[in-house]
Amino acid sequence: MFLNVGSTSARRKRYKPMSLAKAIFSPETVGLIGASADPAKNTARPQRYMRMHGFQGQIVPVNPNRDEVLGERAYPSLASYGSPVDHAFIMVPARFVPSALEDCAAAGVKVATIYSDGFAEAGAEGQALQDKIVAMGRDLGIRIIGPNSMGMIATDIAALMTVNAVLEAGELVRGRLGLVSQSGTILGTMISRGTPRGIGFSKLVSVGNECDLGVGELTGFLAEDPSTDAILLFLETLRDADKLAAAARRAYELGKPVLVYKLGRSSAGQQVALSHTGAIAGTDKAIDAFFRHNGMIRVDNLETLFEAPSLFIGRRPPTVRKAAVMTTTGGGAATVVDRLGTLGVDLAVPPMALRERMAGYGIRVSDSPLIDVTMAGANAEVYGAGLEELIRSDNCGIAVGVVGSSGQFKPDIAVKPIVAQSKADKPIAAFIAPQADRSLSLLNEAGVAGFRTPESCADAVRAFLSWCPPTETETSDFPDISDISLPESGPLTEIEGRDLFERMGIPMVAAELVQPGASPQVKDYPVAAKIVSRQIGHKSDVGGVHLSLNSVADLTTAINEMFKAVGTAEPDAILDGVLVSPMRKGLAEAILGFRRDPQVGPIVVLGAGGVMAEIYRDVSIRLAPVTVDEALSMIDEVRGLAVVRGFRGKKGDAAALAAAVSAFSKLAMKKAPILDEAEINPLLILDEGEGVLGLDAFAVR
Repeated sequence: MFLNVGSTSARRKRYKPMSLAKAIFSPETVGLIGASADPAKNTARPQRYMRMHGFQGQIVPVNPNRDEVLGERAYPSLASYGSPVDHAFIMVPARFVPSALEDCAAAGVKVATIYSDGFAEAGAEGQALQDKIVAMGRDLGIRIIGPNSMGMIATDIAALMTVNAVLEAGELVRGRLGLVSQSGTILGTMISRGTPRGIGFSKLVSVGNECDLGVGELTGFLAEDPSTDAILLFLETLRDADKLAAAARRAYELGKPVLVYKLGRSSAGQQVALSHTGAIAGTDKAIDAFFRHNGMIRVDNLETLFEAPSLFIGRRPPTVRKAAVMTTTGGGAATVVDRLGTLGVDLAVPPMALRERMAGYGIRVSDSPLIDVTMAGANAEVYGAGLEELIRSDNCGIAVGVVGSSGQFKPDIAVKPIVAQSKADKPIAAFIAPQADRSLSLLNEAGVAGFRTPESCADAVRAFLSWCPPTETETSDFPDISDISLPESGPLTEIEGRDLFERMGIPMVAAELVQPGASPQVKDYPVAAKIVSRQIGHKSDVGGVHLSLNSVADLTTAINEMFKAVGTAEPDAILDGVLVSPMRKGLAEAILGFRRDPQVGPIVVLGAGGVMAEIYRDVSIRLAPVTVDEALSMIDEVRGLAVVRGFRGKKGDAAALAAAVSAFSKLAMKKAPILDEAEINPLLILDEGEGVLGLDAFAVR
């Protein structure tokens, strides 16, 4: 055993109370278990860094083989120190971590950050060891960050419990951005990229394997941290969605934006579900919906993560979702405008007040969305007057200021007019076309979001204009369907699905179940005929669908053919009969469905319907349940449903469609019966005032 910490009673010793947040981010006494006396070793870094950068608290190096480490008294254990220790950084091999935790308990440690690897990331044996330390932490009353964590950095007090080499630099810029990262190296990446521009951080945490304390709880602590104005998250996956959702909502309430860079935009690893809905709503789209639902802001460029916060701090989501771009350099601005266009950002035309004011300086401004005042050169008065009018106008939610060569050679003049508007209610995103570190630093000092590349600038503008407050969800008015008899698991038949959807308030087309040899009672021709079987999901793939049948004779022939074709393709399937319904036409078709995402829970999908739904992936996604107002927003987002909103004199029943989306979403919240996924495709949308009509029903328990 690495340490001998004495009796059970000693191991459970407790000292003065300290809040968990304070123990994590503001420890007065730090224990370094496994501290090295060799300055060249990683395990010597935390002690060196803290003394280098001015930590004023007590450091307790633990090394049983040394009486002194790097000029400070060393101890064989934390327990032998004899006074309380707030936070321990454990740097011993994995097999010694359990005894190190017992030592922590003896010293009253409230939180332990474990740098050691060799746990869940190393396979089954490592997972078993990780499970063991989680149980120990719970039993001993110790919260754990990690294992496999690069550590924690609190710049305000120089509590630098990390081995990240970025702190070898002599300068440690203190700021008001908090970072929680699932990648340890990102801590150094963000510090090193921010430092030359004066962008600093308050707290940075590497969560490692997240065996105990995870992104959600740590985000919650940063939301309450008085030295943090914005919270940045670097995510590889999502492990504690409920805790993160609560933390993000609390942060929004307190006026602290939560910006997220998350890996996983590609389709690799997305789950394959039985229905079209499952195929369309991949995991990343579900996570996008989760972020939006909880008021979080997702960015696509890493630099945007630390460049953009100034756009959001102290503000609420915009009501006008257009950008205005003003520039003194045509080419530089064109790179931003082009990128904004690819991201789907709408540009506002120059307001008349701006045109008139520029005319007073002898500058003609056209009605082009790009407001080009290149002829003004580096004239701060002219450029400032234009920006002032953009800020005053109500035609845009954000102003984009682009600066040319003067940004490099005359930084004080170039950014002066932008800085002058830094306290305005409307944010300004500034792109400096040349490499101009001084100009970017001046902008940062003034609290203006400055961007080094047109890509990050456009990304930030897109993120700001798409920012929404957390969605308020309805928790009442859920129809009682507990009396419906359904299979314990597996697919529902279409008849069962139809009955369920109708009980939720969604109109379904009239239908009759017909058996081979029976006389159909259908009078309203033409009709559609579909095989009914619990074992067959996509009926058309096995010859189980016939459309546009115009007579009893046609229907009878089709029924016989379907039974023969399906029996050949799926010989083990139980065939319940054929469902016959009149053919109906409407203004448009939609796909409406939900599934349970393993990370964020039930998600609702609305898209252009029919057999092409899966190909075009023209969909809108939200977390369930969905309000009627949110459903109307979903309709607006689906390009293929433009006719529903009004197109060439035609208009569909958007109100009925929104009501159907909301009603269907409540089915996803039901605990009795619980469905894994469900879908209506197509959902027929009729003319305004005539409603909607479900033509197909698919559901799986």
